[in-house]
Amino acid sequence: MGRSKKKTNKENKTKPGARKSSENLKAEECNVDDLLSQLLHRMVQLDPDGGYRKYLSLGQLTGGKESLAHYAKGVQILCNLLQEQQGLAAASEGSSEADLNRALSSAYCAMAEIYMTDCCDEEDAEQQCSELVQKSIQADPSNPEAFQVQANFLLVKQEHEAAKEAMQRSLSLWLPQHERLLLGEDAGNSDPVEVCPLSYSSRVNGAKVLIELEMLDEANTVLDGLIEEDDGVVDVWYLLGWLNYLRGGEYQGNARYYLSKAPRKVQFDDADELAHIEELLAELGPEPEGGDEDEDKASFASESEEEEEAMEM
Repeated sequence: MGRSKKKTNKENKTKPGARKSSENLKAEECNVDDLLSQLLHRMVQLDPDGGYRKYLSLGQLTGGKESLAHYAKGVQILCNLLQEQQGLAAASEGSSEADLNRALSSAYCAMAEIYMTDCCDEEDAEQQCSELVQKSIQADPSNPEAFQVQANFLLVKQEHEAAKEAMQRSLSLWLPQHERLLLGEDAGNSDPVEVCPLSYSSRVNGAKVLIELEMLDEANTVLDGLIEEDDGVVDVWYLLGWLNYLRGGEYQGNARYYLSKAPRKVQFDDADELAHIEELLAELGPEPEGGDEDEDKASFASESEEEEEAMEM
């Protein structure tokens, strides 16, 4: 079981200054990750059998089997906490039973994703992934991440209809409430974190799954919400462009707009994605003269360009 890994050996043409800035940021991120890893390992040495959060954090910072080992230790501690009588151990972590179940479910999700990526070539990868997905759902049936990971797993197995059902279940647990919140209908009555427990990156991944499953309306809704939340994430612009390209016909103008904006939003590090954008734009061709592109989009583009020019100055 597994997916092919992206080739990244194509030249990424960027301005020297932009490339240098990107490299500096990456170096700083690496330094922060190294320091955090050292701190977490020190915490493990001081208290190896207490506190699950440090193990889950180490699982995020590492990869492959090392990551699985950290998550497994975190899961063990979480299970012990949940089994303690009267919630005494849970109270010591400052977490309710619901919080612990959600953390356990998300840890199982992370482990399942590792078996779909870093450890996809392991002999028992499919079985392990299937079991972990089921455990994530059992631990917290209200966790939309669990059903999204299940959908991704089923998609890898080419079980498209079952994957669609899983994604519908995932969306039902957060998207309607999130839309109402964005429209201001639940303003002041709902906690945004509770309404949308999925991280930004998790929703981006969910949108990718939705597009692969040809659930384009749902993908568009998710991506529109992401743009409103943060319009500086290049993946979201690319996905909106790709989605509108797939729709074809009258949506080609939208596709051209989003795809042409994507490389300008931030420093582009994914050479394959950039090449795909250039290929799609070449196929779409230039905007027709006197085209009736959406006025709101044109206005938004103008404002964004002014902001970018101001930053460059």
